[in-house]
Amino acid sequence: MLAKGFILGKDAINKAKGFDEKHQLTSTASAKVVSFDKKIGLTEKISAGTTVVGDKVREVDQKFQVSEKTKSAFAAAEQKVSSAGSAIMSNRYVFTGAAWVTGAFNKVAKAAGDVGQKAKEKAGMAEEEQKRKMVDDFAQVHLSESPKASGASDQKPSKPPPAQGLIL
Repeated sequence: MLAKGFILGKDAINKAKGFDEKHQLTSTASAKVVSFDKKIGLTEKISAGTTVVGDKVREVDQKFQVSEKTKSAFAAAEQKVSSAGSAIMSNRYVFTGAAWVTGAFNKVAKAAGDVGQKAKEKAGMAEEEQKRKMVDDFAQVHLSESPKASGASDQKPSKPPPAQGLIL
């Protein structure tokens, strides 16, 4: 089901791209935005406003030394957190628990990666199967329409292969 959903989504995106290319919606909208921007000068106004605000922020920072005070406060907090973390991790029970949680998390992450890889593989296989089926159906239609195949159309078509699902 996951593979079929992936294929449907991929197909919908391709159809939307084709529709956009045919009707040129994106390029027309982009051209109108650029034209509108040139008429009112919005980009220049925003740029000038940003420069003015930046200058005011620097002026206030120099006056009240906010950056320096913030840096020293962060440095002191970082030092306190580091020393507290060292004290906690030196406890062998905490260290053992942290190691166990890390190992469990790594196993879950690996399993999730494996499932994702399997889903990609199944999606690719399903997509190839769908393409092969379309080609076979196309060939079957053309064979049944050709005058040489009139005798061959009396034969029963071969049985399709059994459906394969997502195996985890």
